[in-house]
Amino acid sequence: MLLCPHTFILLASLSIDMFLQPADMLLKLGTEIFKAQGLTQEKAKFVAETLVEASLTGHDSHGVQYYVTYSDRIKGGHIQVDAEPRIVQETATTALIDGRWAPGQVTAKYLVEAAVRKAKENMVSAIGAFNCNHIGRIGFYTDWAARQGIIALMFVNVGTPSVSVFGGLGKFFGTNPLSVAVPTGETEPFLTDYATSVVADGKLSVARAKNAKIPTHWARDSDNNPTDDPFAVKEGGWLLPFGLYKGYCLQLVSELLGAVLTGSRTGPNPNRIPPSANGVFAIAINPEAFVGLDNFKRNTDQLIAQVKAVEPEPGNKVLIPGEPEWETKEKRMKEGIPLPEEIWDSIVKLAKELGLDQDSR
Repeated sequence: MLLCPHTFILLASLSIDMFLQPADMLLKLGTEIFKAQGLTQEKAKFVAETLVEASLTGHDSHGVQYYVTYSDRIKGGHIQVDAEPRIVQETATTALIDGRWAPGQVTAKYLVEAAVRKAKENMVSAIGAFNCNHIGRIGFYTDWAARQGIIALMFVNVGTPSVSVFGGLGKFFGTNPLSVAVPTGETEPFLTDYATSVVADGKLSVARAKNAKIPTHWARDSDNNPTDDPFAVKEGGWLLPFGLYKGYCLQLVSELLGAVLTGSRTGPNPNRIPPSANGVFAIAINPEAFVGLDNFKRNTDQLIAQVKAVEPEPGNKVLIPGEPEWETKEKRMKEGIPLPEEIWDSIVKLAKELGLDQDSR
């Protein structure tokens, strides 16, 4: 049995409704949940791994709460558990992948592996994917590529509107994330990964589960008023692009490359089936085509060290992209992953429905 009464810890110091869960237990549980719904052991473990890693690094919006969301999409026939992505158009340096509505992580893994392989063989590559389900935190894939010695850029459109355009009213584009990862020598890979909205839509889900207010610069309600209500976007409101005009420009970049270039569903498209479709476009660059990998890593480390040596503001410290995630992961690996009671209860309920536990919590 995977779930027992002792598998959770109530944290009064965090919140009266937050629980700490060990990462290894959540990985095992997620693997069993997806296996019970038809995924192979390898695919189930990989999907669960990406979600646990997101939670470990502090990106709870893309974390284990998706155990339930993905399961609902499997039940609805939107995620095809036995589908295999396939290349439908290819050159030595490019490929276009039909995800065939397989689990999004399966398609994204197939894509990034092809991108890295072609970049190692031909120095650069560009790979796109369509008919792709939600792939989770995109930094997972660019970080993996960087650990293979390859610079990776990824642009993703989310074909479900939740974000306004700059100067406009209402939902038009998705949260449309982008990520860049760079190999380093002495540190974890340089990694930037963020939605082009002020926050990812999943952060509203986390706030709703916690019954918490949101900062008023995140969203507007249906009357275009700043709101602290995490339910407002569900009730006719919308998220804002980050940095206003600059975020809106990057929002369009991810839409043009992730959706238009790959033939994926765009945000304004009225067809919403299946939910949260992703169009994915990745560029991979081999440093050997330029200054060489070893030299590139050495100079990157030197630059990062110089950045870190800048005198910080009083009460602050200089961080490089990826560093908050490293620190959060180290802490959560030791202490566990905090989950709102509502999210933990929904995972427990799902496991029971799938026959994975016979004991009540």
